[in-house]
Amino acid sequence: MCIASEDSYAEALKEIELKVEDLKTKLGPNAGIPEVADTYTKVPHSARILTSAEVEKAFSPIYSQIHKEEKNWQIGINPRELKYPLRAEASILAALVTAIRSHIGDENLSIKLAHDISQFLIWTQTQAGTGVYPFPMTNEGKGAAFNAVNHFLSEAKKQGNLKEVINNNWLCADFSDGGLQFDNAEVGIAMFQLYELTQDKAYLISATQAADWAAHHIIVRNWNYNAFSIGLLAKAYSVTHNPIYLHEAIHKATLGVIPGQLTTGPERGRWLDQHNARPAYHYIMMQALCELIEVMPVSNPAHSAIIDCIKIGLINRNEDFLTKGAPTKEKAFTALIAAKRVFKNDPQFLKDTHTLEALHNLELIISSQYLHGSFPLSPREWALFLAEVKQGSD
Repeated sequence: MCIASEDSYAEALKEIELKVEDLKTKLGPNAGIPEVADTYTKVPHSARILTSAEVEKAFSPIYSQIHKEEKNWQIGINPRELKYPLRAEASILAALVTAIRSHIGDENLSIKLAHDISQFLIWTQTQAGTGVYPFPMTNEGKGAAFNAVNHFLSEAKKQGNLKEVINNNWLCADFSDGGLQFDNAEVGIAMFQLYELTQDKAYLISATQAADWAAHHIIVRNWNYNAFSIGLLAKAYSVTHNPIYLHEAIHKATLGVIPGQLTTGPERGRWLDQHNARPAYHYIMMQALCELIEVMPVSNPAHSAIIDCIKIGLINRNEDFLTKGAPTKEKAFTALIAAKRVFKNDPQFLKDTHTLEALHNLELIISSQYLHGSFPLSPREWALFLAEVKQGSD
């Protein structure tokens, strides 16, 4: 959402704040209460962190998963045959990049697989034709992501816009719904990371197209959708130093994420609507704002407001890890890793937000689940976890 002037920005913010107050009134005591009751995983009494020797063996399940999914990365495949959105491939690609950087697993194999996945992802982008990493139009997919897309398509059909949003059986536009921001950001960030690793300009060009799409996307009603684009634009700015990406990321944060956070009351720090009050979405927004703070200058007028938002958000949910247990794993882990990295020179912030304690307890839970025979995280988060544990044991 490009804001033409400070006056138009102030107008937009006022309109958003009025809508937020109206929703807060309608929700009453349910503001900040998740639509689905939280469930918690407690730290087992006998839990311990993986050893460095165990870390070396623990990446092999990723290769096993890759070999099962390779048939889905074929350039020219009919999207109707796919069962998963592109965020699945993005997770594997990001895992491979992390493994290569951290010297985990078979480096030559990881490089080859990363190249193969990236070529497929670039192909999907060209099929969509709008710069976005698209969503497959398939009857095979199940779950929340496909339910959301089906709802959007139903509305597009009613409005006569169906032909505008589908190209080559890929969903290539989402108007004011904003749902494409999820996969577009997950893939875009992974492609930027691959470019940083290889310096191959093809990856940069593809990731930049995705960032351009995100920069021009309007701010939507779902706070966590906006957050995905914030994370992508922050990454784009860190790689390209193009100030437009930083400018748009800040505007999306100040108009499309921060206004929805409760700043008073018993649920202070959560987002008021019951969907985004869920812990996974909460930590998606925490991570995006941390990544934005990491690249924006302290002198920016929005800096202190974003820091305050992160602080009360982390305090609210991190306390769960110290008392009740983990209300979510994957998105909490990536957010806590980001917070630890971004605020490493501010020990008081980390102490006040219980970030290191929450992260430690989550690592104990993840380690215990793996040692008891389960695979507790998606590939991206698993590789980050292994890299974190390896660094801590070196």
